Amino acid sequence: MKKIMYFLMSWTFIGLGLAFVPNTKPKYLHLDKKQAVYTVEASCGSCQFDMPGDDCQLAIKLDNKKYYVEGPNINDYGGSHSKNGFCKVVRKAQVQGKIVQDKFVASYFKLLP
Repeated sequence: MKKIMYFLMSWTFIGLGLAFVPNTKPKYLHLDKKQAVYTVEASCGSCQFDMPGDDCQLAIKLDNKKYYVEGPNINDYGGSHSKNGFCKVVRKAQVQGKIVQDKFVASYFKLLP
């Protein structure tokens, strides 16, 4: 009887713990149908776009200008140094957002196949 009681209590605590886990879905995955969607080149700014900086950071080319991206992380779409990672190849993406102080602040970022 004690084993059943411990079993039920443990599942109760696990369930309560999961109920308070915040929604971790990134905000930059919500498409706003009222805003324009741009198809851009996306890659590592320093490795592929020859942008200043020593760290690997996600960047886009929009209207022949290069911008570092705020919002999605370079590793959100797989390892940046993997075979198809942003540090190795330039990919196409659909984006929405604003340019703020020479950075593209993404509200939507979808990597295309």
